[in-house]
Amino acid sequence: MKFTEIVRCKLLLSAVLAAVLLAGCGGGNDGEEAVRVIEKAGEIESGDARDPNHSYFAYDTYEFEAETLDQVCIEVTAEGFTPLLKLVEVSTGAVIAEWDSEYSAGDALNYTIAGSGSYDVRVYAMEDGTGDYTLTITVTP
Repeated sequence: MKFTEIVRCKLLLSAVLAAVLLAGCGGGNDGEEAVRVIEKAGEIESGDARDPNHSYFAYDTYEFEAETLDQVCIEVTAEGFTPLLKLVEVSTGAVIAEWDSEYSAGDALNYTIAGSGSYDVRVYAMEDGTGDYTLTITVTP
């Protein structure tokens, strides 16, 4: 092989390697899903559904879809009551994560989804509280 052929081969190999690295590291936006933000406003009232498995606290629920390994961040601000959040897998009814505004270390419920499906976010009013709230669910693929 001549020197110029070796240089061409190295350049071609470098270009192919760069294309593979860009494709594998998110270098393009084709086929990538965007971050989804779900915002809800609601009110906990004395006549709302009550959870017999959690001190009969009143709660509201919101369903959303998520895929395996999606990062979910759930935030709530409330007026008139102390909020509690639960993330529930719809197909099994299992509570998979909880966040309590009084005892949780962070200011949001963060969770990595283990399996694709439907999930419920439940906003509870602790200690028989009532009032308005704003809920934000951010799903990052």
